[in-house]
Amino acid sequence: MSFVPKDVIILPEMAPGYPGRWLAMNVFTRTCLGLSSEVLELISHLDEPGANTSPAVFRCWDTEYFSNEDGLLEDPSRYRRKSADWKELSLGREELLKKLKAHCVIVDDMEAYLARFGHKRNLLDRQRIGNFHEQHGQHLMLNRRTDPASWWMQQKFTADLRAVHSDNLYGAVQWSFLEQFAKNRIGREMSVADIGCGTGLFSNLFASTGAQVTGIDPSEEYLAVARSNAAAGTTFLRANIGEAGALASIANGSMDIVFMTDALLFYFCPFYPGQKADVHVLLSDIRRILKPKGRFVSIEPHSVFYMAPWLGDTARPFTVITESSNKTFGINPPFSWVFKSLRESGFAVTDLQELGPADYFESVNPRAYHFAKQFPVWQFIESVALAE
Repeated sequence: MSFVPKDVIILPEMAPGYPGRWLAMNVFTRTCLGLSSEVLELISHLDEPGANTSPAVFRCWDTEYFSNEDGLLEDPSRYRRKSADWKELSLGREELLKKLKAHCVIVDDMEAYLARFGHKRNLLDRQRIGNFHEQHGQHLMLNRRTDPASWWMQQKFTADLRAVHSDNLYGAVQWSFLEQFAKNRIGREMSVADIGCGTGLFSNLFASTGAQVTGIDPSEEYLAVARSNAAAGTTFLRANIGEAGALASIANGSMDIVFMTDALLFYFCPFYPGQKADVHVLLSDIRRILKPKGRFVSIEPHSVFYMAPWLGDTARPFTVITESSNKTFGINPPFSWVFKSLRESGFAVTDLQELGPADYFESVNPRAYHFAKQFPVWQFIESVALAE
C-alpha cells in the first residue's frame, strides 16, 4: 500500500490567476511536485480501500529543477517560483501515482526508500540520492554538459576574473565582509598567506592595504590567472595543500594571518569518495607558519543554514533543517567538528561571526537578501595558536 512519508511538507502556492495550487516537497530527497486540491484529496485517502478516485483526470504540475545550476549560493529550494513557469499535466490515476512516487511524495516500501539515502556509486547512479557534491557534479556533467571547474569560476567571478559578482550572495556577503575586514584588520607590512587562493582575487584585496601576501593553490590553471592579474605585494605558489610538507617553502613563524575561504569544508566532507584530506595535517602546517599570536581566519558556508531551502514569504522567510550532526546531503561540517579539530591542533577560537548581506542587495534580490539576513549562509571563524 502506497503512503505519504513524514518527510513531505505541503506548501500553499496559490497566486492571482493561479488558484488551487500546492507544492509537495520531500525535504530529505529535495524533490518537488505541484499538486491540485483534488490530488491532495486523493493522497489523503490512499490507505482507504475503495476510496473515491474521481475525477478521472488529475491536474499536477512539473515545477522541480536543479536550482543551484545557476550558482552555489542561488536559491536551493529546487522549484520554480513563478506560477506561470509551472508545466501543467493532466494524468489518470495510475499515471499520477507513478509521478508522485518518482518525486518521493508517496512511497510503497519504506525500507527501499531509506536505502536510497547513500553516496552515489558512480556518475550514472540515479537511484541513490547522494550528497550535494555528488548531485551537483552529476547535474553539471550529464545535464548541463559543463566542466565543473569552469562553471565554478563563472558563477562566482565576472568574465574578466577581476571581481566577484555583485548581483549574488558572493558579492553581497563574502566580498562585502572581506572589504571591511581588509580595511580594519590587515595593516601595512603584515604578512598574509591566502591558502586555496584560486585566481588570487582575495590576495589582491589584502595586498591593497600594503600587506605582503602569498597566495597558494594546487591548480596551475587558477594560478596562471592569479599571476596575470597580480597586484603589487603578491606572490603566488603552487602546493598540494593539505599534504604533509606542502607548505615547506614557507618559513616557520613568518605569517601574521593565514586565510582560507570555501575550502576548509572539503577536509570534513570530501569532494569525491576516497579523497584523502587530513584536516590535522593542514592545521599543523598553518600553526607552524603563523607568528606568535598570529591568526588563522576561515570563512566557510554556514554549518546549519547553507543549502537549507528558502521557504515562506519573501520578507518573512523560514526554513526546514533536516540534518546537523550526521551528514547525508550536507557538505559543510557542524561547528563542533571544526572547533574540535582546531582545539586538537593547538588553536583557540577568538571570534565567530555569522555573515549577513550588505544593504544594497535588498533591491537586487529580495528573497536572497531576506533569507540570508535571517539565516546566515557564511560563517567567519578566527583562531590563534596556543603556546607550546
